[in-house]
Amino acid sequence: LPSISIKLPQFLTGQTETDSRLEELKKQLESEESPFMIDNGMILRAAPKQHPSYRKRRQKLYAPGDKQIQPLNNIVRCPACGHVKRSHFMCMHCFAEIRTFLKEKKKQLQEYIEPPQSNLDPVDHRILYLSLEPGKSKKKPASLSIPMREEPLPFDSQHVKHPKK
Repeated sequence: LPSISIKLPQFLTGQTETDSRLEELKKQLESEESPFMIDNGMILRAAPKQHPSYRKRRQKLYAPGDKQIQPLNNIVRCPACGHVKRSHFMCMHCFAEIRTFLKEKKKQLQEYIEPPQSNLDPVDHRILYLSLEPGKSKKKPASLSIPMREEPLPFDSQHVKHPKK
């Protein structure tokens, strides 16, 4: 008699491979060492910066399951500063530090830049910049900047069409 052998799928055999990250998390919890995603005994999750719009609220409540907004599960700690961030995204704390550093550098560079045509003779300066006469302010008087309203035409009852009787 020929032997019959049927290969069962892996999920039916009872042997399932566990993710290495889950094993690592289990070891950390057993050794009472808090993992990266737990801070003060709470699991860290992303929080919105603004209240959701009407459209987003409706979508969250009534959209089909595959179109609903999914929660973010990819939250990790920044290796540089330790703040919470999304994986594969730049840490906002590090970004702010870099931004302030670059702003300071830009300010330092701008201090050394000499304004153009700063070493002109007074005669040349008067010729080039006619509008900058000493003693005169740059602002226009308010009467010139605000347009005057035209006088309305006088009303005359003769100009109104009278209905035929």
